[in-house]
Amino acid sequence: MEINTRKGYKAFKKGLICEPDAEHRKQYQENTTYEEDGGEICGPGVMHYCLNPLDCLEYYPLIGENGDLTEFCEVEALDEPVTDDVKKYASKKLHIGARFSLAKIAEAAVNVTLEQCKDAAESAASGVRGNAAASGWRGNAAASGWRGNAAASGVSGNAAASGWSGNAAASGWRGNAAASGWSGNAAASGWRGNAAASGESGNAAASGVRGNAAASGVRGNAAASGESGNAAASGVSGNAAASGWRGNAAASGERGTASATGEMGRATASGEQCVAVGWGRSCRARGAKGTYIVLAEYYLRKEAIKSARMALVDGKSIKADTWYKLENGEFVEVADDE
Repeated sequence: MEINTRKGYKAFKKGLICEPDAEHRKQYQENTTYEEDGGEICGPGVMHYCLNPLDCLEYYPLIGENGDLTEFCEVEALDEPVTDDVKKYASKKLHIGARFSLAKIAEAAVNVTLEQCKDAAESAASGVRGNAAASGWRGNAAASGWRGNAAASGVSGNAAASGWSGNAAASGWRGNAAASGWSGNAAASGWRGNAAASGESGNAAASGVRGNAAASGVRGNAAASGESGNAAASGVSGNAAASGWRGNAAASGERGTASATGEMGRATASGEQCVAVGWGRSCRARGAKGTYIVLAEYYLRKEAIKSARMALVDGKSIKADTWYKLENGEFVEVADDE
């Protein structure tokens, strides 16, 4: 089956802002068509998108430097798009659809990867206990059905598993792993690996530099390790954990926990009864009104904890959606870019 390259996904900073660099910034709106006058894939006057939403994370991390979750929209090119890597596409006329939730992003990633794998005729397995494995450059693996497993290794490898107890693993540079359904697990390792799991008790783990992990559904867990790793969990009792330098963790939904344990990590709690924990040196934490933030303070030249405190974000003594650090045992406001 031929893949429709005119339909895909576009990532934005919070507020549907496209900002690829400091000189170019464009504000978009949902359900609106935009037109430019460019032509080349990396030239001016074009709008970019990806067929697989996980590929968008190469250009916009799951959680930005200021701790805000990246936003996604489904898009459609209204002219003939151009591409130079069959991942990122460019169009002069692009329709921006509605925003996508984290759960829909994980589900869409599985569906797109499954279709790409089948279309490439690489390695696909369906049915009960089906297994699929692909290795090498741009290898794709897809497994669907009960207890399906998918594994892909090498450069640009993609793995997708759907159904009950599906597992997906991708290793190497730009590896993407997506699992949907009950107890689905997704793991991606290597530089810029992305992992997404949706459904009940789905788990997503990404390791390496700038790895992104997203889990949605009931009791979904997301973990990212390594430098600048991002982890996001949505749904009831979802947990997000980021370790390593400048790691970001965000939990939305009910009773979710976001934990950042590496140096200069950031934790955000945006859902009802959520907790944001910044437990590493120089960590920051923030939360919506009604959530809790937890911070630790370390001795200047020791690894030992000097003090630790928890506080309710009441909108008065602790402001909502405001970064805090712990200094001399007290909560101190911090600017977004500090």
